[in-house]
Amino acid sequence: MEIDLVFTPGELAYCDLRGKTAVVIDVFRFTTAALSALEAGAAGIFVVKEVEQAFQMREQDPSLILAGERQALKVPGFDFGNSPLEFTEEVRGKRIIWCTTNGTNAVAMAQQAEEVILASLRSAEVVAQYVQEQKRDCILIPAGLRGRYSLEDTWCAGYIAQHFHGGVLSDSAKAALCIMQAWDVKDLKASRHGQVLASLALTADVEYCLALNASRNVIKQDPISGWCSLI
Repeated sequence: MEIDLVFTPGELAYCDLRGKTAVVIDVFRFTTAALSALEAGAAGIFVVKEVEQAFQMREQDPSLILAGERQALKVPGFDFGNSPLEFTEEVRGKRIIWCTTNGTNAVAMAQQAEEVILASLRSAEVVAQYVQEQKRDCILIPAGLRGRYSLEDTWCAGYIAQHFHGGVLSDSAKAALCIMQAWDVKDLKASRHGQVLASLALTADVEYCLALNASRNVIKQDPISGWCSLI
């Protein structure tokens, strides 16, 4: 079993995802918020790349609710933003269309994989356990920040890589592991994305996102329908 890693989703253009498990990581905040919504009882999450597509889908099915952000703020006309703290009993039984700057784009770029998993710091250890049980080559995909490298997503990828036993790490996965070992999880507040959220008075989001292994749930995308749900 080989564990590979790309530092930004753009590197996927040079990767063959066929037959592999893709693990998409967007700590601040999509994959964390998606986990929050599903744990609050949402029926499923469907990711789109463009805001217009989300509105079109709701026009066709008014029962759908919309979540996501642009520049870290809720999209005008959406029901929810991208904060994991927004999702409560209100979303129970609801299907959510989600569009963000970073995370949903990374999911869209991973569609050639055999299986797509969404991971966050809150679910990092259980994701590693699940992926290893599948005995399939894995590629870790930090979502990054507007196409660029992000410290928190790479740290999470390194943490997941650390929990694979007997697998062969690529050079990039080893580098992520070194980064994880050099930084404490709480230091990720100082990342560029963490500072952006703090500047918007979203420090509570940051604290929630940094709660390592607070969940025992794994999000998987259905390869046929495209809907994401808890395993």
